[in-house]
Amino acid sequence: MGLFNSNFYTIKAALDVSMLRHEIHAQNIANAETPGYKRKYVVFEPLFQKLLNEKKIDLRVTNPKHMKLLSGSVRPLVMVDRSTSYRNDGNNVDVDVETVEMIKNGLRYQVLTRLMSMNIDRYNTVLRGVR
Repeated sequence: MGLFNSNFYTIKAALDVSMLRHEIHAQNIANAETPGYKRKYVVFEPLFQKLLNEKKIDLRVTNPKHMKLLSGSVRPLVMVDRSTSYRNDGNNVDVDVETVEMIKNGLRYQVLTRLMSMNIDRYNTVLRGVR
């Protein structure tokens, strides 16, 4: 598996997705008044779940020294919601929805950073030999 357990790589991937989601929500809010702008969103969890269900978790390796990662073969997709329009100018961003989603994502990020910190603490305990 590599130097760290699979939780380390899974949490890192989830943190990266959370950061991307934050950027996308911020873009949506910034463009809430832009005529014709369509909201964007990130798809990751269904892709990751599908990969886990297939039990085919191989990465494209360009160097034999590369470590194998659990979640490295799944990339989040940024999608555009073209199905709705809230205003006559074609814009479909609802600032209230984006704000709530951004807050939910922020809370998820806090939980993930705590999990990562706990994971790293375990390695520190083992390396130091201290309980």
